[in-house]
Amino acid sequence: MRLFNRLSAAGLPRQSKSTALAPHVQICAHTDDDLYFMTPDLWESVDSGIPQVSVYLTTGEADGVNLPMDDAARRTAAPDFPGYTAARQHGIRAAYAFMVTGSRRAPWVRSTVKLRGVTAEVNSLDDGRITLVFLNLRTGQGAQGTNLLGLWQQSGRTLATLRPAASPIPSTCDGQLLTRDDVTGVLTDILQRYAPALVRIMNPDPQWTAVDKKTGGITYCDNSDHTAAALFAMAALEKYERTGRQRPAAVESYTGYCNKLRPRSLSPQQAARKFSYLAVYGGEDGHACEQPPGLCGDRPLGNRAYNRFYGQSTNYRWQSSTNWLQALPDGRLAAFAVLGGRPVMWTQDRPGGDRWSGPAPLGRLPHGGGRFLARLDTTRDAGGRLHIVAVRAEVGAAPEQQQRNLMHLTQDPVTGEFGAWTDLRSPYNTSAEHEARRRALGMPVVVASGSGIQVVVRNFGTGLSSRSLTEDGWQPWGDLKGGVLEGTAALATSRGTVEIYAPSSTSGMGILRWHQTTPDGAFARDYGTQLAQPAAPVTLVEQTDGRLLMFSRQPETGWLLAHRQHRPDGTWNTQPEIACTTPGFGPLAHAVLPTGEAALIQRTDEQGLSLCIQPLDGSPVRPEWTSLGSGPFVHTPAAALDHQGRLVIACIDAQACLNTLTLGLPGDRELTALPPWTTHHIPGCQLSV
Repeated sequence: MRLFNRLSAAGLPRQSKSTALAPHVQICAHTDDDLYFMTPDLWESVDSGIPQVSVYLTTGEADGVNLPMDDAARRTAAPDFPGYTAARQHGIRAAYAFMVTGSRRAPWVRSTVKLRGVTAEVNSLDDGRITLVFLNLRTGQGAQGTNLLGLWQQSGRTLATLRPAASPIPSTCDGQLLTRDDVTGVLTDILQRYAPALVRIMNPDPQWTAVDKKTGGITYCDNSDHTAAALFAMAALEKYERTGRQRPAAVESYTGYCNKLRPRSLSPQQAARKFSYLAVYGGEDGHACEQPPGLCGDRPLGNRAYNRFYGQSTNYRWQSSTNWLQALPDGRLAAFAVLGGRPVMWTQDRPGGDRWSGPAPLGRLPHGGGRFLARLDTTRDAGGRLHIVAVRAEVGAAPEQQQRNLMHLTQDPVTGEFGAWTDLRSPYNTSAEHEARRRALGMPVVVASGSGIQVVVRNFGTGLSSRSLTEDGWQPWGDLKGGVLEGTAALATSRGTVEIYAPSSTSGMGILRWHQTTPDGAFARDYGTQLAQPAAPVTLVEQTDGRLLMFSRQPETGWLLAHRQHRPDGTWNTQPEIACTTPGFGPLAHAVLPTGEAALIQRTDEQGLSLCIQPLDGSPVRPEWTSLGSGPFVHTPAAALDHQGRLVIACIDAQACLNTLTLGLPGDRELTALPPWTTHHIPGCQLSV
């Protein structure tokens, strides 16, 4: 592919014509963010041949000294900000080259592009299969007190660029100034140019680690550049989505340094692969350096990637649910998702049919700005109506512009149609003083509760806040207290009571439990379940004898463990059964079959799904799993029974289209021949209106 020396924004290099796949776009603050925080998703996409566009907003020039942290020469070395920036960019090129071709030395085409009046560098590998865009905004010591978050909050009006050493960017373009609107506009232009199927961003709302009681100042666990890059990305996404001219993209948000506060979610095999790419990036892969020593990679990182404790996990800020596939009153199945910042729905054309329509807009949206986040959680009330809960986010420079509100949608009791979304607000008001509290909210969980429904969400204090819908309408927000990490799971039992479980935020506390003894009753807290902290939200299934069966992901191994209650509404057996020793990732989807068994579906390390049929009569768990393929995909899988009693497994594929697999399970549970997956979409997966 030929690249011109200088291109307009419209002239950003196209992806290779050898593939019709829409690309994935990563919006990062630094040149190693995608390697650290967006894998294994990133490399699964690369392995599948999906074109990638990674955008790096800053140079990440730090102190300008590209020497290992334990090198005594650091004490007297003079800062070289352009040189260190060039080294980091050399490192990310080497890492992607190794990921794609197996060699860090694969050739790149380097050129420049004019974006909103500023000259950026563009690198292209493998005929455009990989595109790297470097905006080169200063943010370290070389920025002289300004940074990306200050630009977002408008405490600084502009931020200057830094020309990396030996860049094709002309030397006369060093120190160009970008405003807040410029950065948002640049990202919007890139999104319009590539029309991605998936956009990966960092975490706009990191977890806090300390609050100063005197000043009210809050310490966060993440780099402020990560936060700012995510906020700029969200602002650009909203502008891009409002044009309505492009395909609606799925969006994934990744936790940054806060990973170190969570159980390790990657298997040893996945963690080792991640660190192999980071070793190439840091120049510690044992290669013979053919560049000046300073250009062999990010030497301050070097071989220290493992010791920073946030690379052993990958976590989503907006962890998706696994219950987004549900049956409608007329017997058709419906699948729910968020594409292009708004909720959408696919539906079977007839009950038990194999053809689906959609995606179509779901519910009437309220007036105002903002966009919906990735999670949609669903439940069915005692009357059979579906309820959907989501989060709508607004972002802005001023504290009062940062809003995170829970939204509710349900079916009309007569027609079964979905009406207008209702704004449930949040446990915190809309004032500037409550900005940090609103942004700390977790992802909502909704569950049927007696005659109504219950919504629970992790709050600023790390406890759970709850709001219930009863015959008298929505009740005020209440505080269930506790101290938990993200990853709440809930189940409505056959007795009409609700059980809630969440991983404790206190080391050694494992899993906390909230439970009712009577339908619609108050919740009692149980801090002593003695169950180990899981690496993903747990899966709860009720056995035929009324006891709960819990499946959890073991940290560091990716294995699946099973625990059972000693009696209904009772304590738990802390000795686990091993349900699977093939490493996997994330929560399980499940469906209870007509046979009284449970079908469990998990994401495996082999870039696909696997299925197991588990007994619910108290028998030992079965370790046999069947590979279903289908990877890579976005978010989490879901499962439900169709009108004919068949098991339907669904996922959103890497092109943001609905995929389903329908299984008529034989009585002996042996799956000797699997039918193919079916992709349901209209051309380009555009929204149907």
